Amino acid sequence: MSAGGLDVDAFLGRLRGIAAEWESAHDQLESLRVVASSRDRIATATADSGGTVIDLVLATGLRGHGCDAVASAILEATSSAVVQANARRAELVSGSVELAVTARRQTDGTPAGDQSPIPAGDPSAGRGTG
Repeated sequence: MSAGGLDVDAFLGRLRGIAAEWESAHDQLESLRVVASSRDRIATATADSGGTVIDLVLATGLRGHGCDAVASAILEATSSAVVQANARRAELVSGSVELAVTARRQTDGTPAGDQSPIPAGDPSAGRGTG
């Protein structure tokens, strides 16, 4: 089906593909869990997509390691899990933004190589909202 040079079926197919990719990224973001352990395996932490530690498991026999070693292991495991979760979330979010920009360009008819979605004379370009 074609309407004035636009292949509607192909266009709808592209939009369905973008929607499926967007949904997949959102699902991954919702279920994101990152597990990290300290080098000495004393502590293992799990962080969610918000960068919140949701689980911490300590190895048995901690008395032989001392307070400083255990505290250091906890800090190492939790910080590593949070950093990795934040990095993965950033990847998923930037991918979603890229999908949105791609979809916008496709619906506007902007060529794929054109990197300027904002008109050149737009005075609000490059400014924040606040």
